[in-house]
Amino acid sequence: MSLRAELIDAAGGMPAFAVLLPAGWEATDASFSTMRPKLDATLDQLPADRRAVLRSRIEEMLATARAEAARADVVRMFAPAAVAPEDYIPVSLVASWLRAPAGGSLQDLGAGLIAHRGAAALDAGGTILRWAMDEKATIEGGEVQITGSGYLLPVPGHPAVGLMFRSQILRGVDDAVVPDEGEQAMALLCDAIVASVRWRRG
Repeated sequence: MSLRAELIDAAGGMPAFAVLLPAGWEATDASFSTMRPKLDATLDQLPADRRAVLRSRIEEMLATARAEAARADVVRMFAPAAVAPEDYIPVSLVASWLRAPAGGSLQDLGAGLIAHRGAAALDAGGTILRWAMDEKATIEGGEVQITGSGYLLPVPGHPAVGLMFRSQILRGVDDAVVPDEGEQAMALLCDAIVASVRWRRG
Protein backbone atom coordinates (compact mmCIF):
# COMPACT_ATOMS: atom_id res chain seq x y z
CA MET A 1 0.00 0.00 0.00
CA SER A 2 1.41 3.40 -0.95
CA LEU A 3 1.30 6.24 1.56
CA ARG A 4 1.56 9.98 1.24
CA ALA A 5 2.09 12.68 3.84
CA GLU A 6 -0.64 15.27 4.39
CA LEU A 7 0.63 18.45 6.05
CA ILE A 8 -1.84 20.39 8.20
CA ASP A 9 -0.67 23.99 8.45
CA ALA A 10 -0.41 25.89 11.71
CA ALA A 11 -3.55 27.87 12.53
CA GLY A 12 -5.14 29.56 15.53
CA GLY A 13 -1.94 29.34 17.53
CA MET A 14 -1.77 25.55 17.17
CA PRO A 15 1.31 23.88 15.68
CA ALA A 16 1.41 22.28 12.23
CA PHE A 17 1.43 18.50 11.94
CA ALA A 18 1.47 15.81 9.29
CA VAL A 19 -0.26 12.44 8.92
CA LEU A 20 0.32 9.59 6.50
CA LEU A 21 -2.68 8.70 4.34
CA PRO A 22 -3.17 5.53 2.25
CA ALA A 23 -3.55 5.78 -1.51
CA GLY A 24 -7.04 7.00 -2.41
CA TRP A 25 -7.61 8.84 0.87
CA GLU A 26 -8.06 12.60 0.86
CA ALA A 27 -8.24 15.38 3.41
CA THR A 28 -10.84 18.13 3.34
CA ASP A 29 -11.67 21.10 5.54
CA ALA A 30 -14.71 21.41 7.78
CA SER A 31 -17.03 22.17 4.85
CA PHE A 32 -16.18 18.81 3.18
CA SER A 33 -17.08 20.43 -0.14
CA THR A 34 -14.07 19.17 -2.09
CA MET A 35 -14.73 15.56 -1.09
CA ARG A 36 -18.43 15.47 -1.98
CA PRO A 37 -18.27 15.20 -5.80
CA LYS A 38 -15.82 12.29 -5.62
CA LEU A 39 -17.94 10.44 -3.06
CA ASP A 40 -21.03 10.91 -5.22
CA ALA A 41 -19.21 9.66 -8.32
CA THR A 42 -18.05 6.55 -6.46
CA LEU A 43 -21.51 5.81 -5.03
CA ASP A 44 -23.14 6.23 -8.45
CA GLN A 45 -21.15 3.26 -9.70
CA LEU A 46 -22.32 0.88 -6.95
CA PRO A 47 -25.27 -1.54 -7.33
CA ALA A 48 -28.57 0.26 -6.73
CA ASP A 49 -29.53 -1.82 -3.68
CA ARG A 50 -26.24 -0.99 -1.90
CA ARG A 51 -26.10 2.58 -3.18
CA ALA A 52 -29.26 3.82 -1.43
CA VAL A 53 -28.27 2.54 2.00
CA LEU A 54 -24.66 3.68 1.71
CA ARG A 55 -25.68 7.11 0.43
CA SER A 56 -28.05 7.57 3.38
CA ARG A 57 -25.38 6.53 5.85
CA ILE A 58 -22.71 8.70 4.26
CA GLU A 59 -25.12 11.64 4.30
CA GLU A 60 -25.59 11.06 8.01
CA MET A 61 -21.82 10.72 8.57
CA LEU A 62 -21.21 14.01 6.74
CA ALA A 63 -24.05 15.71 8.62
CA THR A 64 -22.56 14.50 11.91
CA ALA A 65 -19.12 15.70 10.88
CA ARG A 66 -20.49 19.11 9.83
CA ALA A 67 -22.39 19.43 13.11
CA GLU A 68 -19.24 18.61 15.04
CA ALA A 69 -17.37 21.14 12.94
CA ALA A 70 -19.92 23.81 13.83
CA ARG A 71 -19.48 23.33 17.57
CA ALA A 72 -15.90 22.10 17.72
CA ASP A 73 -12.57 23.26 16.44
CA VAL A 74 -12.38 20.81 13.53
CA VAL A 75 -9.06 20.62 11.73
CA ARG A 76 -9.66 18.14 8.90
CA MET A 77 -11.73 15.18 7.79
CA PHE A 78 -9.97 12.22 6.18
CA ALA A 79 -11.73 9.58 4.07
CA PRO A 80 -11.27 7.40 0.99
CA ALA A 81 -12.47 9.32 -2.06
CA ALA A 82 -10.29 8.69 -5.12
CA VAL A 83 -10.80 4.93 -5.21
CA ALA A 84 -12.51 2.45 -7.52
CA PRO A 85 -16.06 1.43 -6.46
CA GLU A 86 -14.96 -2.12 -5.65
CA ASP A 87 -12.30 -0.74 -3.31
CA TYR A 88 -14.53 1.80 -1.55
CA ILE A 89 -14.85 1.41 2.21
CA PRO A 90 -17.28 3.50 4.31
CA VAL A 91 -14.88 4.89 6.90
CA SER A 92 -13.87 8.37 7.95
CA LEU A 93 -11.65 10.16 10.47
CA VAL A 94 -12.39 13.64 11.82
CA ALA A 95 -9.63 15.58 13.59
CA SER A 96 -10.32 18.48 15.94
CA TRP A 97 -8.69 20.43 18.73
CA LEU A 98 -10.00 19.55 22.19
CA ARG A 99 -9.49 22.14 24.91
CA ALA A 100 -9.70 21.35 28.62
CA PRO A 101 -12.12 23.42 30.72
CA ALA A 102 -10.67 26.55 32.28
CA GLY A 103 -8.12 25.62 34.90
CA GLY A 104 -7.94 22.02 33.71
CA SER A 105 -5.33 20.12 31.75
CA LEU A 106 -5.24 17.50 29.03
CA GLN A 107 -4.06 15.07 31.68
CA ASP A 108 -7.35 15.63 33.52
CA LEU A 109 -9.30 14.92 30.32
CA GLY A 110 -7.27 11.77 29.73
CA ALA A 111 -7.91 10.54 33.27
CA GLY A 112 -11.65 11.05 32.73
CA LEU A 113 -11.57 9.09 29.47
CA ILE A 114 -9.73 6.23 31.16
CA ALA A 115 -12.16 6.17 34.08
CA HIS A 116 -15.43 6.64 32.19
CA ARG A 117 -14.80 5.47 28.62
CA GLY A 118 -12.29 2.68 29.20
CA ALA A 119 -9.62 4.51 27.20
CA ALA A 120 -6.24 2.79 26.91
CA ALA A 121 -2.92 3.60 25.31
CA LEU A 122 -2.67 2.98 21.57
CA ASP A 123 1.09 3.37 21.31
CA ALA A 124 3.92 1.84 23.31
CA GLY A 125 4.87 5.23 24.72
CA GLY A 126 1.36 5.83 26.05
CA THR A 127 1.00 9.23 24.37
CA ILE A 128 -2.16 8.35 22.39
CA LEU A 129 -5.37 7.32 24.14
CA ARG A 130 -8.02 5.31 22.27
CA TRP A 131 -11.56 4.35 23.32
CA ALA A 132 -14.54 2.69 21.64
CA MET A 133 -17.35 4.81 20.15
CA ASP A 134 -19.89 2.30 18.78
CA GLU A 135 -23.47 3.23 17.94
CA LYS A 136 -26.61 2.10 16.13
CA ALA A 137 -28.94 4.18 13.98
CA THR A 138 -32.19 3.60 12.08
CA ILE A 139 -32.14 4.87 8.50
CA GLU A 140 -35.01 4.34 6.06
CA GLY A 141 -36.44 1.62 8.32
CA GLY A 142 -33.19 -0.33 8.53
CA GLU A 143 -30.77 -0.65 11.43
CA VAL A 144 -27.26 0.58 10.74
CA GLN A 145 -24.36 -0.44 12.95
CA ILE A 146 -21.48 1.97 13.33
CA THR A 147 -18.23 1.13 15.02
CA GLY A 148 -15.33 3.44 15.62
CA SER A 149 -12.89 4.90 18.08
CA GLY A 150 -11.94 8.17 19.69
CA TYR A 151 -8.27 9.11 19.94
CA LEU A 152 -6.56 11.84 21.97
CA LEU A 153 -2.99 13.09 21.52
CA PRO A 154 -1.17 15.81 23.48
CA VAL A 155 -0.24 18.98 21.57
CA PRO A 156 3.38 20.03 22.16
CA GLY A 157 3.63 23.29 24.09
CA HIS A 158 -0.11 23.36 24.90
CA PRO A 159 -0.79 21.42 28.14
CA ALA A 160 -4.53 22.19 28.06
CA VAL A 161 -5.10 21.23 24.39
CA GLY A 162 -5.27 17.87 22.68
CA LEU A 163 -5.66 16.70 19.10
CA MET A 164 -8.71 14.44 18.96
CA PHE A 165 -9.61 12.03 16.16
CA ARG A 166 -12.92 10.21 15.77
CA SER A 167 -13.28 7.27 13.40
CA GLN A 168 -16.58 5.98 12.02
CA ILE A 169 -16.86 2.63 10.24
CA LEU A 170 -20.06 1.27 8.68
CA ARG A 171 -20.13 -2.20 10.21
CA GLY A 172 -23.47 -3.45 8.95
CA VAL A 173 -26.98 -2.75 7.70
CA ASP A 174 -29.74 -5.00 9.06
CA ASP A 175 -28.48 -8.58 8.54
CA ALA A 176 -25.68 -7.60 6.16
CA VAL A 177 -22.60 -7.27 8.34
CA VAL A 178 -19.02 -6.54 7.36
CA PRO A 179 -16.86 -9.62 8.15
CA ASP A 180 -14.83 -9.27 11.33
CA GLU A 181 -11.59 -9.26 9.38
CA GLY A 182 -12.83 -6.37 7.23
CA GLU A 183 -13.88 -4.34 10.25
CA GLN A 184 -10.58 -5.07 11.96
CA ALA A 185 -8.64 -4.04 8.86
CA MET A 186 -10.45 -0.68 8.75
CA ALA A 187 -9.93 -0.16 12.49
CA LEU A 188 -6.23 -0.96 12.21
CA LEU A 189 -5.95 1.43 9.27
CA CYS A 190 -7.47 4.24 11.38
CA ASP A 191 -5.12 3.36 14.24
CA ALA A 192 -2.16 3.56 11.86
CA ILE A 193 -3.20 6.95 10.46
CA VAL A 194 -3.55 8.44 13.95
CA ALA A 195 -0.29 6.87 15.10
CA SER A 196 1.47 8.48 12.11
CA VAL A 197 0.93 12.03 13.41
CA ARG A 198 4.18 13.98 13.52
CA TRP A 199 4.46 17.53 14.83
CA ARG A 200 6.35 20.13 12.86
CA ARG A 201 9.24 21.64 14.78
CA GLY A 202 9.79 25.34 14.93
